[in-house]
Amino acid sequence: MHYLVLLSAIVWSFTSGVAHGASSIQRESLRDLPGVTVVVEEVPSDAQAEGLSEELIRAAAERSLQSRGTRILTPVEQASSPSKPSLYVRVGTYRIQSNQYVYVVTVALKQSVVLAHRPQRKMFASTWEQGVIGTPGANSLGEATKVVEDLVSAFANDFQAVNNQDAVREEK
Repeated sequence: MHYLVLLSAIVWSFTSGVAHGASSIQRESLRDLPGVTVVVEEVPSDAQAEGLSEELIRAAAERSLQSRGTRILTPVEQASSPSKPSLYVRVGTYRIQSNQYVYVVTVALKQSVVLAHRPQRKMFASTWEQGVIGTPGANSLGEATKVVEDLVSAFANDFQAVNNQDAVREEK
């Protein structure tokens, strides 16, 4: 019981507001990208049994991107882009009671970057990231998809803020 009270206090402190805005460095990392491919992490089986699925999460993310004019790249387009941009969406869940969960939603733009001290070395890194921890009401784990929409909307707003919608290009 002590752990449940502690966990509830931590969750309440994180969920008193939606994620804070991205930094200017994070926003700037989105400049001149051609769009993104959406990658959704696998949903745990117990959360799937409660109605949460990768398909619902993907649909929520893509709906938010499309409604704000952010291009969704095909896998071939993403692979041929020098930065290989992927919008990674993760909904982690932790069951605290038989029908009650804590969820952690993370949305991150991952792209190919080079190391300053070894420019020949390329790797993938998150250059934009936001997350939210929440506790939905009983039997309403699907609420996490609304959080996905909100976070992806924040990403799309930042993407549009640094890119001219008429001439989005990627530096070679």
